[in-house]
Amino acid sequence: MNETTQTAGERNGRTQVYTLDKMVQRMGEHVNRILRENLYELRLNERQLHRLERQKKELREHLLRCGVGDALAKSYVLEFMQESLLRLFCLNENNIDRTFYFRDSAQNNPEYLFDRLLYLYKKEYGQAAMSHLIEDNRLLSGHRNEITDVQIREVFDRHGRPLSFVEKTELLTWKVYSAYKGLGIIDELRDMYIDGVSGGVSGAEGDHHSVWIFYHGRSVHLSFLDFQTDRELERICRNICRYEQPGELSRARGYLVHEMADHSRVVVARPDFAESWMFFVRKLDCGGRRSLVELFDQPGAELVISLLQWLMKGCVVVGITGMQGCGKTTLLMALVESIPPEYTLRVLELAFELHLRRWYPKRNIVTFRETAMIDGWAGLELQKKTDGAVSIIGEVASARVAAWMVESGQVGSLFTLFTHHAKTTRALILSLRNSLLGEGSFSNEHVALEQVVQVVNFDVHLHLDREGRRYVERITQICDRPDLPEGYKLVDLIVYEDGGYRQLHRLDAETRLRMERWMSEAERKEFRFAGI
Repeated sequence: MNETTQTAGERNGRTQVYTLDKMVQRMGEHVNRILRENLYELRLNERQLHRLERQKKELREHLLRCGVGDALAKSYVLEFMQESLLRLFCLNENNIDRTFYFRDSAQNNPEYLFDRLLYLYKKEYGQAAMSHLIEDNRLLSGHRNEITDVQIREVFDRHGRPLSFVEKTELLTWKVYSAYKGLGIIDELRDMYIDGVSGGVSGAEGDHHSVWIFYHGRSVHLSFLDFQTDRELERICRNICRYEQPGELSRARGYLVHEMADHSRVVVARPDFAESWMFFVRKLDCGGRRSLVELFDQPGAELVISLLQWLMKGCVVVGITGMQGCGKTTLLMALVESIPPEYTLRVLELAFELHLRRWYPKRNIVTFRETAMIDGWAGLELQKKTDGAVSIIGEVASARVAAWMVESGQVGSLFTLFTHHAKTTRALILSLRNSLLGEGSFSNEHVALEQVVQVVNFDVHLHLDREGRRYVERITQICDRPDLPEGYKLVDLIVYEDGGYRQLHRLDAETRLRMERWMSEAERKEFRFAGI
């Protein structure tokens, strides 16, 4: 850990000023002494003994979970540490300014100013504090993708204020906690309502100003934050992926894809596999489950919403495509609401991201994920034996899973929803065709292509622009046309143009009849007058 200030010790009667390192060291010694103490030597009565044993157990459990996204555990440890710091260092209104965090020399540190701003905003806005800090002060106006120390100082000059002793104690406790059991300079950022946070992903060797957030689809560099040392970055990387002990992150196993206690996805990589220690946290449910109406509010959005809802009721295979961060997982989560409730759902993911049971607790939903010993294909094979009506594949990321998805679309589940990173519908078709060929399912390109276009019916392509706006760029129907040279025809039903949605074509009669087979009588009557 890096010392923030030089230790100004009390020598011959002068007042001692504690550095961050010193305070973390004393806190660690205090915690270890509590956990290792033999309570039976204290000669307590049975009631006292059981109470202290319970407290030790609670402390040990919360220390294990406080840095991995468990908000309750973090709150417990912060409360414990605040009480401990007040006792260990005899803090009061007269001496708290002698700590490293509140000394005069620290008052222009942009990291500390940011801490105080986020603290003040959090008191008013909770986990939306970072969003309000950015939006209220126009920190990302135009095409900016960096928040600088100059901006932080300007905002602090406008909105900063003197802190009470209680507020200083809370801030100091959090700073010591973040360096002891927390996630350092990103500890509070990780808890905010943002899309994600990453570190160790920029800068030359020896430059540790490498904190980025993913905010409304934009990657934003917080260049005023500094990990300071490789050792601190490594500490954060190791802590952030230790939820439920997924295994050792070693040179032989150079990366981990895991989740945190609040279901955030975390990816960590280390040398020699990566050029430096780095982490990526994706906050998949930072805003909770959102409906289709909440997702799309552009002019003409009712066209998109109506078509998507009818595609679910009509039980057709839909691929959701687009670049990373464009909202594929969010849309997939929202579409489940339109799937008839009597249908059972079977989900396969690389890492648990959708958490559909959380949002749809009364539905029959089973989710599998790939592990070091069980690949996606094996998980999909198992799904056949679990009475699933609808298959949801979080991401078609391998040729084997893609081939299974196409093959099962003919004889397996009722219909399938999946996501893919294809840039165009043609690219999606060719990628799936090549997966069938690569896996040996077919040897003839034409036959493999025919299988793909018979199974995959629609491509919902999402786009993320430079301003961070997400929208459906187009909804394309894939029509099986063996009479055409390519073997298929692409029909754009709805497109996004000039800031709004426009309908170009309606569903053809054959598709409508096929969809109506799966609808109730009332739905069929409504569908025939839907205008899609």
